[in-house]
Amino acid sequence: MKFSGLKEYVYHELKKKLISNVISPGERIYEEVIAEELEVSRTPVREAINQLVAEGFVENRPRKGVFAAVISKNELAKMLDVRIALESLAIRLACEKISEEQIEELEEIMKNLEKMLRKKDFIQASQWDSKIHRYIAEVADNKKLSSYINDIQDVFAYTRGYNIKWTDKKVERSIEEHRKIVEAIANKDEERAIGIVRKDIESMREYLSEVE
Repeated sequence: MKFSGLKEYVYHELKKKLISNVISPGERIYEEVIAEELEVSRTPVREAINQLVAEGFVENRPRKGVFAAVISKNELAKMLDVRIALESLAIRLACEKISEEQIEELEEIMKNLEKMLRKKDFIQASQWDSKIHRYIAEVADNKKLSSYINDIQDVFAYTRGYNIKWTDKKVERSIEEHRKIVEAIANKDEERAIGIVRKDIESMREYLSEVE
């Protein structure tokens, strides 16, 4: 991947660490450590952190330091309504446009999600979960819609690890629901696909209510 400058490079690498939970919510972020690790000065690190603060992934706490943000259940619950609206539109467009090659790619992503869930590698599973929704938006071929969905998927990929208490039942439920979404889109059955994706997103609301 090409970057326009050091700030963009540091931003990409730091956000990747946050979304993959290499840096966990609530963990302190040290500018000097990031600068040394990425072999850059502290200036682009500070600029990248400021951008991540603006996006809500990082908190600058006066007299305490910089920390990976802990996003509240209330804020996440509000985002679920937005997700339903955005992803319903993405599915409608994807069902109109999807090609056989794209169906195969979507099915391959689904296989990776199932593999990670069965291995109980929930950090990687979260990334593949998000990738399914991102790819549907990509197939929809609407840049602004895809950008909005990518932004909100970043948030859920970041928070899913500490907001879901995984059980075998939840693993099977996630696999079944995502598989049905993929099958419905492959069959260009947009109403069924939208219904299932609503159910999938609403299940996150249930899981949030279980978190203390």
